[in-house]
Amino acid sequence: MKKLIISLSVASLLSVSAYAINAKERGHHDKHERAMMSSLSLTAQQKDDMKQIHKETKQDLSVFRAEQGQVRENMRAAMEGSVWDESAVKAAIEQSMDLRLQTKLIQAKSKNKVFNQLTSEQQEQFLAKRAEKKDKKGEREGKRRGKGASKKVERLVKALELNSEQEAKLSAMMQSNEAQRAESKALNQSLNSQLAAIIHAKEFDENAWTAIHAQFKDQRLEMAVSKAKARFDLMSSMSAEQREKFAKIMKKSKKGKMHKKGRGDKKRGDRHHDSEESDS
Repeated sequence: MKKLIISLSVASLLSVSAYAINAKERGHHDKHERAMMSSLSLTAQQKDDMKQIHKETKQDLSVFRAEQGQVRENMRAAMEGSVWDESAVKAAIEQSMDLRLQTKLIQAKSKNKVFNQLTSEQQEQFLAKRAEKKDKKGEREGKRRGKGASKKVERLVKALELNSEQEAKLSAMMQSNEAQRAESKALNQSLNSQLAAIIHAKEFDENAWTAIHAQFKDQRLEMAVSKAKARFDLMSSMSAEQREKFAKIMKKSKKGKMHKKGRGDKKRGDRHHDSEESDS
C-alpha cells in the first residue's frame, strides 16, 4: 500500500508541474495546428517538406526518453518519505520543468520551420484560423468556468467516505487548484503572445525564446510545489482503503477522458474528410 501512495503522489507531482500540464495540452494543440495547416491547400512539395520536419523533430525528441524515465524515478524518490520534503520535491519538479523546456524548444523550432514553408498568403490564412479558434476556445471555457468543482468534491467525499478533516483538505485543494488555474492561464496568455512572435518570425531567436520562459519559471515552480504539497497532505490523511478507491476512481476517470477525446478526434477527422471530398 506504501507503493500505492507513492505512485499517486508521483502522479500528482507530474500533474502539478506547469510544463507537464502543458505537455498534454500541447499534444492536443499540435493536432489542431496540423489540421489547420492541412486546410491551406498545401502543395505536394510543402507536404513533403513538413513531413520531413516532423520526422526530424520526432527523432530529436526521442533522445530524451531515457532522461524522462530518470526524472520520474527522481520524483518517486522525492515522495518516498513519510514526511514532506519540500527541497527534494522542489528539485524534482524543477528538473522536470527544465527537461520539458528542452523538448519545448525543439518543438518551437519545428513550428518555426513549418510556418516558413508557407507562402505569405498561407501564413495569413493560418494566423486568421488560429485567432478564430482561440476566440471560440475562450468562449467555451468561459461557459464552463466555475462549474463542476463543487460537484467533484461532493462525489469524492461520498465515494471515499471522507471525514470532515479530509473533506476540508479536499475542498481547500480544489479551491487552490481553481485559483492557480486562473493564474496559470494569465501567465500562459502573456507567455504565448510573446512566443508566437518568435515562432512566426523569419528567423528563430533562441535567446529571446529562452529569456521569455525564464521570466515565468520561479512563479510556475512556486505554484507547482504548493499544489504538490496540498495533494501530498490529502493523500497522507487517507487510509489505505481510501487510497485504493481513489486510485480506481482516477484510473476510471482517465479512461473516460481518453475515450471521450478519441471520439472527439474521430468526429473532427470525419468532418475534415467530408470537407476534403466536397472541395474535390
